Amino acid sequence: SVKLLVGFLVMIACDAQRQSYTIGAWMPGTPENMLSTLRPLLETFLNEQVGSKQDPPISFILVPVDYFENASSYDMINDNKLDFLYTLAGRISCTLVEHGWAVIATRRVRINGIESGADASVVYSLKSRTDIQNISDLANKKIGVGFILSATSYQSGFQLLAENGVHLLKDVDQVVFYSNDFERQFRDVMSGRLDAGFVSSTWLADLHPEVAGLVRVHRELHPGYEGERFPFPASTPLIPQYGLAASPQAPWRLKRAVAAA
Repeated sequence: SVKLLVGFLVMIACDAQRQSYTIGAWMPGTPENMLSTLRPLLETFLNEQVGSKQDPPISFILVPVDYFENASSYDMINDNKLDFLYTLAGRISCTLVEHGWAVIATRRVRINGIESGADASVVYSLKSRTDIQNISDLANKKIGVGFILSATSYQSGFQLLAENGVHLLKDVDQVVFYSNDFERQFRDVMSGRLDAGFVSSTWLADLHPEVAGLVRVHRELHPGYEGERFPFPASTPLIPQYGLAASPQAPWRLKRAVAAA
């Protein structure tokens, strides 16, 4: 018990000496786009509302993490270089199980201005394309999709198209994979290089609200299982979209302050 008490006091002393805490974040697109989009919230806002009120004051530093090429997020978590992590709920769940992190906040989701509890996906094209009025019109068209393991940017759309006679695995010349670079896919749809694209439901509204009148959303796809629409009655109250998780090394008072902010 004496050793535990000493260890606890040492941990408090180390926390008191820290002047900065690192938030790793990921979103579709480039690291530069993530930083410009999220820095006002996860760095500037938290520094003003939380960091400046600590004694002594602390600062939050936002850094990009990666899951696909060099998997920097896993390395940084294993090396205790991250104190908070902002990313998709599916990836946060891995940190909960494998590293003992805890979700302290989740993002509210709106689809076409209406609040939703689902992480859905949309199939979209330009309204100026009069030859694309329905899903079935995508036969023999060039379609941009995301990461093949993503439910929202590939799998849901794949299923929908198959139900309407468009088979992406059979008609491979139609498909262009963009991994999670939705921004490049969006530019290609807008320029006419692509006829249609699949993105996560909130992406267009969040990052390009200016095109709401120019883009036709053909279908909003909500994940389901055995006839139940997601989120399921037995799910947690956490919104299944982006979330902010905290590492075990972050002081609990700081976690509470960040969550409250």
